[in-house]
Parts: sequence; C-alpha cells; structure tokens
Amino acid sequence: STQAKTLFPYTTLFRSSRASQLLPFLPFGSTTLWSWSRSGRFPSPVKLSSTITCWKNEEVHAWMKRQGLSQQAANDTQGAA
Repeated sequence: STQAKTLFPYTTLFRSSRASQLLPFLPFGSTTLWSWSRSGRFPSPVKLSSTITCWKNEEVHAWMKRQGLSQQAANDTQGAA
C-alpha cells in the first residue's frame, strides 16, 4: 500500500530526523541549524546515542508552520541562495 506523503517521507515511521535529512527542507544551513537549536530559536535536538542526534519531526513541522514555511518555500529559498 502507498503511504501518505509527508514532509519527511523516509523518516515518518521513526518520527525523527537527523540534520542531513532536515536541511533540504530548511531555508538555512547546518551552522544555523545547530546555532538556532542551542539558542532555542529552533527545536532542540535529541541525543539518541553518542554519535546520533536527531530532531522530533512533530516539533520541526510545528516550527515550520509557525514560520510560514512549506516544503516548496524551503526548496525555493535554498535554490535561490
């Protein structure tokens, strides 16, 4: 059966995404992601192990909605940079 497409289709079952999975959907890069996460401007990541850090998809979706971002808007912004 076909699953409904979501903003992060490959990680929906896990309900979290790593930085490399989020960045294509965000209008900024890795440095800003980590900086904003530390400052509280972006959702805080969750440390799953000593080498794996991820963000809860639900929190990222809510943040994007508050920012007025959609998948297309994020892609358009990155393409223009």
